[in-house]
Amino acid sequence: MVLKNNRSPKKENRQEEPRKGQDPKDYYFLREVIKEKPLDKKKLAVRAGGIAAGAVLFGVVAAFVFAKTEPLFREKETSLRVSIPEEEPTATPTPEATQSPTPEPETSADKALELDDFQNMFDRVMDVAEEPEKSLVSVQGFTSGEEWLAGGGSQEAISGLLAADNGKEYFILTEYRVVADVDRILVTFQDGSTVDANFQKQDPSTGLAVLKIAKEDVDNETKDQIEVAELGSSYSVSRGTPVLALGSPAGYGDSVAWGMVTSVTNTKATVDAEYHLLTTDIMGDSQGSGILVNLDGEIVGIIAQSFAIEDNKNVVTALPISELRDLIEKLSNNEDLIYLGVTGQDIGSELSEKTGIPKGVYVNAVSEDSPAMEAGIQNGDVIVRIGSSEISTLKQLKSALDNCEPGRRVEVAAMRKGAEGYVEIVFDVTPGAL
Repeated sequence: MVLKNNRSPKKENRQEEPRKGQDPKDYYFLREVIKEKPLDKKKLAVRAGGIAAGAVLFGVVAAFVFAKTEPLFREKETSLRVSIPEEEPTATPTPEATQSPTPEPETSADKALELDDFQNMFDRVMDVAEEPEKSLVSVQGFTSGEEWLAGGGSQEAISGLLAADNGKEYFILTEYRVVADVDRILVTFQDGSTVDANFQKQDPSTGLAVLKIAKEDVDNETKDQIEVAELGSSYSVSRGTPVLALGSPAGYGDSVAWGMVTSVTNTKATVDAEYHLLTTDIMGDSQGSGILVNLDGEIVGIIAQSFAIEDNKNVVTALPISELRDLIEKLSNNEDLIYLGVTGQDIGSELSEKTGIPKGVYVNAVSEDSPAMEAGIQNGDVIVRIGSSEISTLKQLKSALDNCEPGRRVEVAAMRKGAEGYVEIVFDVTPGAL
Protein backbone atom coordinates (compact mmCIF):
# COMPACT_ATOMS: atom_id res chain seq x y z
CA MET A 1 0.00 0.00 0.00
CA VAL A 2 1.19 3.49 -0.80
CA LEU A 3 0.79 6.38 1.75
CA LYS A 4 0.26 9.72 0.17
CA ASN A 5 1.31 13.04 1.67
CA ASN A 6 -1.31 15.76 1.89
CA ARG A 7 1.31 18.49 1.22
CA SER A 8 2.12 19.61 -2.25
CA PRO A 9 4.20 17.03 -4.02
CA LYS A 10 7.46 18.90 -3.89
CA LYS A 11 10.59 17.17 -4.80
CA GLU A 12 12.24 17.36 -1.45
CA ASN A 13 9.23 16.09 0.43
CA ARG A 14 8.09 13.34 -1.89
CA GLN A 15 7.81 9.86 -0.50
CA GLU A 16 10.30 7.58 -2.03
CA GLU A 17 9.58 4.04 -2.88
CA PRO A 18 12.11 1.42 -2.07
CA ARG A 19 14.35 0.70 -4.86
CA LYS A 20 14.71 -2.70 -6.30
CA GLY A 21 16.80 -4.89 -4.07
CA GLN A 22 16.65 -2.41 -1.10
CA ASP A 23 15.69 -3.74 2.27
CA PRO A 24 12.30 -2.39 3.31
CA LYS A 25 13.69 -1.79 6.79
CA ASP A 26 15.90 0.90 5.36
CA TYR A 27 12.92 2.69 4.02
CA TYR A 28 12.28 6.10 5.78
CA PHE A 29 8.65 6.79 6.26
CA LEU A 30 9.10 10.59 6.13
CA ARG A 31 12.19 12.80 5.80
CA GLU A 32 12.14 16.58 6.17
CA VAL A 33 14.98 18.71 5.01
CA ILE A 34 15.21 22.38 6.15
CA LYS A 35 16.57 24.51 3.46
CA GLU A 36 18.91 27.37 4.51
CA LYS A 37 17.82 30.88 3.91
CA PRO A 38 19.56 32.61 1.11
CA LEU A 39 22.19 35.18 2.35
CA ASP A 40 21.07 38.80 2.12
CA LYS A 41 24.29 40.74 1.52
CA LYS A 42 22.68 44.13 1.87
CA LYS A 43 21.39 43.47 5.37
CA LEU A 44 24.73 41.97 6.35
CA ALA A 45 26.52 45.12 5.30
CA VAL A 46 24.15 47.28 7.31
CA ARG A 47 24.62 45.16 10.43
CA ALA A 48 28.41 45.20 10.15
CA GLY A 49 28.34 48.95 9.83
CA GLY A 50 26.25 49.28 12.98
CA ILE A 51 28.64 47.11 14.98
CA ALA A 52 31.61 49.13 13.82
CA ALA A 53 29.90 52.39 14.71
CA GLY A 54 29.04 51.04 18.17
CA ALA A 55 32.64 50.02 18.73
CA VAL A 56 33.85 53.46 17.81
CA LEU A 57 31.29 55.09 20.08
CA PHE A 58 32.24 52.77 22.99
CA GLY A 59 35.89 53.64 22.52
CA VAL A 60 35.17 57.35 22.56
CA VAL A 61 33.03 57.07 25.70
CA ALA A 62 35.58 54.85 27.44
CA ALA A 63 38.38 57.27 26.66
CA PHE A 64 36.33 60.17 27.98
CA VAL A 65 35.40 58.34 31.19
CA PHE A 66 38.99 57.21 31.78
CA ALA A 67 40.27 60.75 31.26
CA LYS A 68 37.84 62.08 33.83
CA THR A 69 38.22 59.34 36.46
CA GLU A 70 41.94 58.56 36.19
CA PRO A 71 43.00 61.39 38.58
CA LEU A 72 40.49 60.12 41.11
CA PHE A 73 41.91 56.61 40.98
CA ARG A 74 45.41 58.05 41.25
CA GLU A 75 44.36 60.11 44.31
CA LYS A 76 42.81 57.05 45.92
CA GLU A 77 45.95 55.01 45.33
CA THR A 78 48.12 57.79 46.78
CA SER A 79 45.96 58.04 49.95
CA LEU A 80 46.97 54.51 51.02
CA ARG A 81 50.42 55.82 51.88
CA VAL A 82 50.75 57.44 55.29
CA SER A 83 52.45 60.80 55.17
CA ILE A 84 53.34 62.77 58.27
CA PRO A 85 53.38 66.48 57.45
CA GLU A 86 56.34 68.48 58.64
CA GLU A 87 55.65 70.67 61.63
CA GLU A 88 55.54 74.31 60.74
CA PRO A 89 57.36 76.49 63.25
CA THR A 90 54.95 78.80 65.01
CA ALA A 91 55.47 81.22 67.82
CA THR A 92 52.33 80.14 69.65
CA PRO A 93 49.72 77.46 68.98
CA THR A 94 46.80 78.73 66.90
CA PRO A 95 43.45 78.60 68.68
CA GLU A 96 41.47 78.18 65.43
CA ALA A 97 39.57 74.96 64.97
CA THR A 98 40.40 72.89 61.89
CA GLN A 99 38.69 70.11 60.03
CA SER A 100 41.29 67.63 61.24
CA PRO A 101 40.27 65.21 64.01
CA THR A 102 42.50 66.95 66.55
CA PRO A 103 40.62 68.17 69.65
CA GLU A 104 39.61 71.76 69.85
CA PRO A 105 41.86 73.94 72.01
CA GLU A 106 40.70 74.62 75.54
CA THR A 107 38.99 77.85 76.23
CA SER A 108 39.71 80.06 79.19
CA ALA A 109 36.46 78.81 80.73
CA ASP A 110 37.66 75.20 80.47
CA LYS A 111 40.97 76.09 82.09
CA ALA A 112 39.19 77.99 84.84
CA LEU A 113 37.02 74.94 85.47
CA GLU A 114 40.07 72.70 85.78
CA LEU A 115 41.76 75.14 88.14
CA ASP A 116 38.60 75.27 90.21
CA ASP A 117 38.61 71.47 90.37
CA PHE A 118 42.19 71.49 91.64
CA GLN A 119 41.38 74.19 94.15
CA ASN A 120 38.35 72.26 95.38
CA MET A 121 40.48 69.15 95.76
CA PHE A 122 43.09 70.97 97.82
CA ASP A 123 40.37 72.61 99.88
CA ARG A 124 38.98 69.16 100.60
CA VAL A 125 42.42 67.95 101.67
CA MET A 126 42.72 70.85 104.08
CA ASP A 127 39.23 70.09 105.42
CA VAL A 128 40.33 66.52 106.18
CA ALA A 129 43.48 67.81 107.89
CA GLU A 130 41.64 70.34 110.03
CA GLU A 131 40.40 68.01 112.78
CA PRO A 132 43.52 65.85 113.32
CA GLU A 133 45.68 68.98 113.33
CA LYS A 134 43.94 70.00 116.54
CA SER A 135 45.74 67.05 118.17
CA LEU A 136 49.19 68.06 116.94
CA VAL A 137 51.72 69.97 119.01
CA SER A 138 55.33 71.02 118.65
CA VAL A 139 57.87 69.65 121.14
CA GLN A 140 61.23 71.19 121.96
CA GLY A 141 63.78 70.38 124.66
CA PHE A 142 66.20 72.74 126.38
CA THR A 143 69.31 71.93 128.35
CA SER A 144 69.02 74.79 130.85
CA GLY A 145 66.82 77.72 131.78
CA GLU A 146 69.60 80.15 131.00
CA GLU A 147 69.94 78.82 127.46
CA TRP A 148 66.20 79.09 126.98
CA LEU A 149 66.22 82.73 128.06
CA ALA A 150 69.10 83.35 125.66
CA GLY A 151 67.28 81.68 122.81
CA GLY A 152 69.32 78.49 123.03
CA GLY A 153 68.25 74.93 123.62
CA SER A 154 67.69 72.01 121.31
CA GLN A 155 68.41 72.51 117.66
CA GLU A 156 65.04 71.25 116.48
CA ALA A 157 61.39 71.04 117.31
CA ILE A 158 59.48 67.93 116.32
CA SER A 159 55.83 67.03 116.18
CA GLY A 160 53.92 65.47 119.03
CA LEU A 161 50.45 63.98 119.30
CA LEU A 162 47.88 64.61 122.02
CA ALA A 163 47.23 60.90 122.47
CA ALA A 164 45.35 60.61 125.77
CA ASP A 165 43.60 62.48 128.58
CA ASN A 166 42.95 61.04 132.04
CA GLY A 167 40.93 63.99 133.27
CA LYS A 168 43.83 65.68 135.04
CA GLU A 169 46.64 65.40 132.51
CA TYR A 170 47.24 65.44 128.79
CA PHE A 171 49.63 62.83 127.38
CA ILE A 172 51.78 63.70 124.38
CA LEU A 173 53.29 61.01 122.16
CA THR A 174 56.55 62.10 120.56
CA GLU A 175 60.08 60.92 119.79
CA TYR A 176 62.54 60.43 122.61
CA ARG A 177 65.48 61.90 120.70
CA VAL A 178 64.31 65.48 121.20
CA VAL A 179 63.69 65.18 124.96
CA ALA A 180 66.61 62.96 125.97
CA ASP A 181 68.93 64.52 128.55
CA VAL A 182 67.18 67.89 128.61
CA ASP A 183 66.30 70.08 131.56
CA ARG A 184 63.13 71.60 130.20
CA ILE A 185 60.50 70.53 127.70
CA LEU A 186 58.18 73.01 126.03
CA VAL A 187 55.04 72.05 124.14
CA THR A 188 53.46 74.50 121.68
CA PHE A 189 49.81 74.07 120.72
CA GLN A 190 48.19 74.99 117.41
CA ASP A 191 47.10 78.40 118.71
CA GLY A 192 50.72 79.26 119.53
CA SER A 193 50.43 78.98 123.30
CA THR A 194 53.22 77.12 125.10
CA VAL A 195 53.30 75.07 128.29
CA ASP A 196 55.88 73.05 130.18
CA ALA A 197 55.71 69.27 129.92
CA ASN A 198 57.22 66.48 132.01
CA PHE A 199 58.81 63.31 130.73
CA GLN A 200 56.72 60.21 131.47
CA LYS A 201 58.28 57.13 129.83
CA GLN A 202 60.07 55.96 126.70
CA ASP A 203 60.38 52.78 124.65
CA PRO A 204 63.94 52.12 123.40
CA SER A 205 62.73 49.71 120.69
CA THR A 206 60.62 52.24 118.81
CA GLY A 207 62.26 55.46 120.00
CA LEU A 208 58.86 56.77 121.11
CA ALA A 209 58.20 58.59 124.37
CA VAL A 210 55.22 60.03 126.22
CA LEU A 211 55.14 63.41 127.95
CA LYS A 212 52.50 64.66 130.36
CA ILE A 213 51.01 68.11 130.85
CA ALA A 214 48.84 69.19 133.76
CA LYS A 215 45.49 70.31 132.34
CA GLU A 216 45.36 73.15 134.84
CA ASP A 217 48.42 74.61 133.12
CA VAL A 218 46.51 74.96 129.84
CA ASP A 219 44.22 77.99 129.55
CA ASN A 220 40.59 77.51 128.64
CA GLU A 221 40.85 79.15 125.22
CA THR A 222 43.50 76.63 124.22
CA LYS A 223 41.47 73.76 125.64
CA ASP A 224 38.59 74.76 123.38
CA GLN A 225 40.83 74.51 120.32
CA ILE A 226 42.58 71.20 120.99
CA GLU A 227 41.28 67.66 120.88
CA VAL A 228 42.57 64.26 121.92
CA ALA A 229 43.57 62.31 118.82
CA GLU A 230 41.10 59.92 117.21
CA LEU A 231 43.09 56.77 116.55
CA GLY A 232 41.95 54.76 113.55
CA SER A 233 42.78 51.24 112.42
CA SER A 234 45.85 50.60 110.32
CA TYR A 235 44.59 47.11 109.47
CA SER A 236 42.34 48.69 106.83
CA VAL A 237 45.32 50.40 105.19
CA SER A 238 46.59 48.73 102.05
CA ARG A 239 48.76 49.58 99.09
CA GLY A 240 47.19 52.49 97.24
CA THR A 241 45.31 53.92 100.26
CA PRO A 242 45.28 57.76 100.10
CA VAL A 243 46.83 59.36 103.18
CA LEU A 244 47.84 62.76 104.50
CA ALA A 245 51.10 63.43 106.31
CA LEU A 246 50.68 66.09 108.99
CA GLY A 247 53.09 67.72 111.41
CA SER A 248 56.69 67.86 110.24
CA PRO A 249 57.02 65.16 107.54
CA ALA A 250 59.63 67.18 105.66
CA GLY A 251 61.49 68.28 108.80
CA TYR A 252 59.73 71.59 109.37
CA GLY A 253 56.57 72.21 111.35
CA ASP A 254 52.97 72.96 110.48
CA SER A 255 53.08 71.28 107.08
CA VAL A 256 50.62 69.16 105.12
CA ALA A 257 51.44 66.69 102.36
CA TRP A 258 49.40 64.01 100.72
CA GLY A 259 49.92 60.90 98.63
CA MET A 260 49.31 57.21 98.98
CA VAL A 261 50.65 54.15 100.75
CA THR A 262 53.01 52.23 98.47
CA SER A 263 53.79 49.24 100.71
CA VAL A 264 52.50 47.62 103.89
CA THR A 265 54.37 44.30 103.82
CA ASN A 266 57.87 45.41 104.80
CA THR A 267 58.82 44.76 108.42
CA LYS A 268 61.59 45.74 110.77
CA ALA A 269 62.62 43.77 113.83
CA THR A 270 63.38 45.53 117.09
CA VAL A 271 64.35 44.11 120.47
CA ASP A 272 61.66 41.58 121.44
CA ALA A 273 59.29 42.79 118.71
CA GLU A 274 58.67 43.38 115.02
CA TYR A 275 56.75 46.17 113.30
CA HIS A 276 55.24 46.54 109.86
CA LEU A 277 56.13 49.66 107.93
CA LEU A 278 53.71 51.95 106.11
CA THR A 279 55.76 53.28 103.22
CA THR A 280 54.36 56.19 101.18
CA ASP A 281 55.22 58.22 98.10
CA ILE A 282 55.14 61.46 100.14
CA MET A 283 58.39 63.40 100.11
CA GLY A 284 59.93 63.46 103.56
CA ASP A 285 63.13 64.03 105.47
CA SER A 286 65.34 61.82 107.61
CA GLN A 287 64.38 64.01 110.59
CA GLY A 288 60.70 64.16 109.71
CA SER A 289 57.98 63.51 112.29
CA GLY A 290 54.22 63.63 112.58
CA ILE A 291 51.26 61.44 111.73
CA LEU A 292 49.52 59.74 108.81
CA VAL A 293 45.75 60.13 108.55
CA ASN A 294 43.22 58.59 106.19
CA LEU A 295 40.55 60.49 104.28
CA ASP A 296 38.22 60.19 107.28
CA GLY A 297 40.70 62.16 109.38
CA GLU A 298 41.61 59.12 111.49
CA ILE A 299 45.20 58.58 112.52
CA VAL A 300 46.56 55.38 110.96
CA GLY A 301 50.30 55.80 111.48
CA ILE A 302 53.04 57.54 113.44
CA ILE A 303 55.83 58.86 111.23
CA ALA A 304 59.09 57.14 112.19
CA GLN A 305 61.86 57.95 109.74
CA SER A 306 64.38 56.00 111.83
CA PHE A 307 62.59 52.86 110.62
CA ALA A 308 62.87 53.80 106.94
CA ILE A 309 65.13 51.77 104.70
CA GLU A 310 68.47 53.55 104.37
CA ASP A 311 67.97 54.40 100.69
CA ASN A 312 64.35 55.38 101.26
CA LYS A 313 64.57 58.11 103.89
CA ASN A 314 63.47 60.78 101.42
CA VAL A 315 59.90 59.47 101.57
CA VAL A 316 57.62 59.26 104.60
CA THR A 317 57.60 55.97 106.52
CA ALA A 318 55.29 55.32 109.47
CA LEU A 319 54.57 52.68 112.10
CA PRO A 320 50.98 51.34 112.02
CA ILE A 321 48.87 52.80 114.80
CA SER A 322 47.18 49.44 115.44
CA GLU A 323 50.53 47.94 116.43
CA LEU A 324 51.25 50.85 118.80
CA ARG A 325 48.02 51.09 120.78
CA ASP A 326 49.15 48.85 123.65
CA LEU A 327 52.53 50.55 123.77
CA ILE A 328 50.98 54.04 123.94
CA GLU A 329 48.76 52.89 126.79
CA LYS A 330 51.68 51.41 128.73
CA LEU A 331 53.81 54.52 128.23
CA SER A 332 50.96 56.83 129.26
CA ASN A 333 50.36 54.77 132.41
CA ASN A 334 54.08 54.47 133.15
CA GLU A 335 53.81 50.69 133.18
CA ASP A 336 56.75 48.32 132.99
CA LEU A 337 57.86 47.14 129.56
CA ILE A 338 58.90 43.50 129.95
CA TYR A 339 62.31 42.88 128.49
CA LEU A 340 64.02 39.70 127.24
CA GLY A 341 66.66 41.17 124.97
CA VAL A 342 66.59 39.28 121.65
CA THR A 343 66.31 40.46 118.07
CA GLY A 344 65.01 37.80 115.75
CA GLN A 345 62.93 36.74 112.79
CA ASP A 346 60.03 34.40 112.18
CA ILE A 347 60.69 30.91 110.87
CA GLY A 348 57.44 29.72 109.31
CA SER A 349 56.57 26.35 107.82
CA GLU A 350 57.77 27.16 104.31
CA LEU A 351 61.09 28.61 105.44
CA SER A 352 61.55 25.72 107.86
CA GLU A 353 61.12 23.18 105.05
CA LYS A 354 63.61 25.00 102.83
CA THR A 355 66.31 25.55 105.46
CA GLY A 356 65.78 22.73 107.93
CA ILE A 357 65.56 25.27 110.77
CA PRO A 358 62.80 24.48 113.29
CA LYS A 359 59.71 26.68 113.37
CA GLY A 360 59.89 29.48 115.91
CA VAL A 361 61.75 32.76 116.44
CA TYR A 362 65.31 32.59 115.15
CA VAL A 363 67.66 34.67 117.33
CA ASN A 364 69.79 37.00 115.19
CA ALA A 365 71.22 39.01 118.08
CA VAL A 366 71.23 39.05 121.88
CA SER A 367 71.44 42.42 123.62
CA GLU A 368 74.40 42.88 125.90
CA ASP A 369 73.70 42.36 129.64
CA SER A 370 70.12 41.40 128.83
CA PRO A 371 68.12 38.69 130.65
CA ALA A 372 68.50 36.50 127.55
CA MET A 373 72.30 36.80 127.60
CA GLU A 374 72.47 36.12 131.33
CA ALA A 375 70.39 32.96 130.84
CA GLY A 376 72.69 31.69 128.10
CA ILE A 377 70.57 32.22 124.98
CA GLN A 378 72.80 32.58 121.91
CA ASN A 379 72.63 33.73 118.33
CA GLY A 380 71.24 30.93 116.18
CA ASP A 381 68.93 29.54 118.85
CA VAL A 382 65.27 29.15 117.87
CA ILE A 383 62.84 30.11 120.65
CA VAL A 384 59.80 27.81 120.59
CA ARG A 385 58.20 28.35 124.01
CA ILE A 386 57.94 30.92 126.81
CA GLY A 387 56.29 29.51 129.92
CA SER A 388 53.26 27.61 128.65
CA SER A 389 52.92 29.67 125.45
CA GLU A 390 54.07 28.12 122.17
CA ILE A 391 56.11 30.57 120.11
CA SER A 392 56.31 30.66 116.31
CA THR A 393 56.34 34.43 115.62
CA LEU A 394 57.77 37.59 117.15
CA LYS A 395 54.23 38.79 117.74
CA GLN A 396 53.58 35.73 119.91
CA LEU A 397 56.89 36.27 121.68
CA LYS A 398 55.93 39.87 122.50
CA SER A 399 52.50 38.79 123.74
CA ALA A 400 53.99 36.07 125.94
CA LEU A 401 56.47 38.53 127.47
CA ASP A 402 53.65 40.99 128.25
CA ASN A 403 52.07 38.26 130.39
CA CYS A 404 55.27 37.76 132.39
CA GLU A 405 56.12 39.53 135.62
CA PRO A 406 59.43 41.35 135.83
CA GLY A 407 61.84 39.68 138.25
CA ARG A 408 59.90 36.40 138.23
CA ARG A 409 61.66 33.44 136.61
CA VAL A 410 60.12 31.79 133.53
CA GLU A 411 61.16 28.87 131.35
CA VAL A 412 62.22 29.65 127.80
CA ALA A 413 62.62 26.66 125.48
CA ALA A 414 64.83 26.96 122.41
CA MET A 415 66.18 24.65 119.73
CA ARG A 416 69.96 24.70 119.35
CA LYS A 417 71.88 23.11 116.52
CA GLY A 418 74.43 20.50 117.55
CA ALA A 419 76.52 17.82 115.89
CA GLU A 420 73.49 15.58 115.49
CA GLY A 421 70.98 18.29 114.55
CA TYR A 422 68.73 20.51 116.61
CA VAL A 423 68.05 19.67 120.23
CA GLU A 424 65.81 21.44 122.74
CA ILE A 425 67.37 23.40 125.60
CA VAL A 426 65.34 24.93 128.42
CA PHE A 427 66.61 28.19 129.95
CA ASP A 428 65.60 29.75 133.24
CA VAL A 429 65.13 33.43 132.37
CA THR A 430 64.29 36.31 134.67
CA PRO A 431 62.67 38.98 132.45
CA GLY A 432 63.66 42.55 133.11
CA ALA A 433 61.63 45.74 133.07
CA LEU A 434 62.26 49.00 131.27
